[in-house]
Amino acid sequence: MCEAKGKPLGQKVEKATARGYSLHDSQPGATGMRTYYITGFADGCPRQLTAANVLLGSVSLYEVLHYGPGGEHLPKAETDRAYEKLKRRICRVGRGKPCGAGLRRMEKNTFFVSAYPSFGDAKSWKELLIHDGSVLASTVKSNG
Repeated sequence: MCEAKGKPLGQKVEKATARGYSLHDSQPGATGMRTYYITGFADGCPRQLTAANVLLGSVSLYEVLHYGPGGEHLPKAETDRAYEKLKRRICRVGRGKPCGAGLRRMEKNTFFVSAYPSFGDAKSWKELLIHDGSVLASTVKSNG
């Protein structure tokens, strides 16, 4: 069932690096919790999130942050483990190694979603890893 299909979703505020996906904000400019929608799924049904702020992240940004200097200090969770498995399969590289030549291929159909409950110093946030139109993993991360 897809209740949001064909209904107003708000303003398109961001496009994912993965082909065809976009983020819509139901109340742009607001700072409190509200509804966001991600469009671009094969079934035409927007996926709904409730948060104060949502960001779409590319796999190249993820790799710069996680495999660059200081990346070993970032919180690790289910989305990171799922990314490692996916990256090993597609990029044919070992655990903890950047994707390399396969990164362009990954960018076409894979992205991260970070949903924050507030603006500013968020102590925790929800993170999703989306690949080929499916949520591969979902977790709550925290800074401490």
